[in-house]
Amino acid sequence: MSGAYGTDWNAWLVAAGVLLVLGLPPVLLTCGRGTPVDRLAGLAMTGTLVTVILLLAARGLGRTAYTDLGLALALLGPVGVLAFARFLGRPREGSARRTGAR
Repeated sequence: MSGAYGTDWNAWLVAAGVLLVLGLPPVLLTCGRGTPVDRLAGLAMTGTLVTVILLLAARGLGRTAYTDLGLALALLGPVGVLAFARFLGRPREGSARRTGAR
């Protein structure tokens, strides 16, 4: 079986395709529905899943640029999740919880 650009399909590309088709939609659905904590968990899982898909595609296609992109996402994904967690954990204006600063 041959790919769109004449690249033969191998096990790496099949694994990336399976994760892309079967793994990504449930995670994206979790990002779009539920409580903010559920959405944050979906965001974290999306970053992990996309990282794995990029690394599998890089190995299957033999392109190092995809590896670099996957590793950059692996480093920056948790930072984004922590930023969102910090934003969600911030007390809202006018809430009963006060920081003590006046």
